[in-house]
Amino acid sequence: MSKVGGALPSWYWPPGVPRRVPVAQQPLDRLLRQRFTKVKDSPALVSTARTISYGELLARVQEIAGGLQALKLAGSIAIGETDALEGLTLLLGGLFAGRPVFLSDQSTDSEVIRSQLAEAKASIVLTSGQAGKQFEGAGIQTVHKEQLQGTYSETGGAKRATEAAVLLPSGRGIVVHSHFSLSAMSASLAAFIIKLRELPFLCTEPNVGSWETLAAVTLALLHGMPIAFATPEELKTGAALSGAESAYVILNRRDADAILREGRTPRAISEASYLFVSMGPFAPKWRRKFEKLVGRPIFPLWGLPELGPVVASHPTWMPLYGHGFPLVNVSLVPIDPGTGKVSIVPWELLEEAEVGVEALSVMAGYTESARNASVRSGTALRTYEIASMDHVGVVVLRGPAARGQEAASAN
Repeated sequence: MSKVGGALPSWYWPPGVPRRVPVAQQPLDRLLRQRFTKVKDSPALVSTARTISYGELLARVQEIAGGLQALKLAGSIAIGETDALEGLTLLLGGLFAGRPVFLSDQSTDSEVIRSQLAEAKASIVLTSGQAGKQFEGAGIQTVHKEQLQGTYSETGGAKRATEAAVLLPSGRGIVVHSHFSLSAMSASLAAFIIKLRELPFLCTEPNVGSWETLAAVTLALLHGMPIAFATPEELKTGAALSGAESAYVILNRRDADAILREGRTPRAISEASYLFVSMGPFAPKWRRKFEKLVGRPIFPLWGLPELGPVVASHPTWMPLYGHGFPLVNVSLVPIDPGTGKVSIVPWELLEEAEVGVEALSVMAGYTESARNASVRSGTALRTYEIASMDHVGVVVLRGPAARGQEAASAN
């Protein structure tokens, strides 16, 4: 695991970017209610069919929250919505109601969804239309938002920032994020690339159930910026989204590969202010090919449902061969994958090691608490991903650790 020769560290850090920033110790509904009120006339959610202002969004969210509070639910609320704009509105309604919200990966099959709903202890499936077929037969009541009736109470929301806010599926179980860890995800991105605070976010996913989308929409909402929603068909046809000009985009590797296969770049992608691609290991050849097609540099992004965003490139340095640098409020700890112990040898003297992460955005834990101890090594969360870090701090992902694959399959 160690290098033959030593190296003197010469760490790079983007000029003007702090290594640490504070994160609000308040529930998200309280922070968002204050922000929505201040920017009530500004566009909040934008699609080709409609534009919803922050004032209108606040009214809609509080109406949903009031109905949910009247139900006096015991478990979490699952979102069964294939329209990302509506899904985000329902998510906010759940947060304002003081209930944890489960966001499933709706591309999975019915059997997996049923298992996830049980593990998330979901009481209802909430939808603005008709829930997807994968929710059928789960034995859980489906509630349409129009069925909700009740008066919203601000005191019915979360009392502390440490309370559960969102539940996400992971390869190792259902992840619980608190209001604080969600705020910390957006704070890391907003402090690392400060310009993101002033830009709209373009959501190209069919739902908001990924950590990438969740971090970005939280960032936009906390800073009163528009969130635009485009379907795959609208991206292909180049449909105009008023208010989404100069937006930034986060693609996953699957969608980036689909663009490469098609050999044609959607206008919204080529015109984005920043184009992030969320992915694991990649070859410089792949990156050059993709950047040539889209006609712009890309920002590799890596993270996990347990942590949100962890590593990204910065506008001042986008090394061709690596992902970039740990984000603000994130520290990477080398772990010996054989023993699971933190290495006493620093990164710059190691050929490679498993990545351990210390971050404010770390999950509160899994719903199955017995799984929590196995992913900890000291104060770091184990990722079961192998990486190297050179003498200037550039992180290069190598792939999953063998033990990580075994642990993931065992769970």
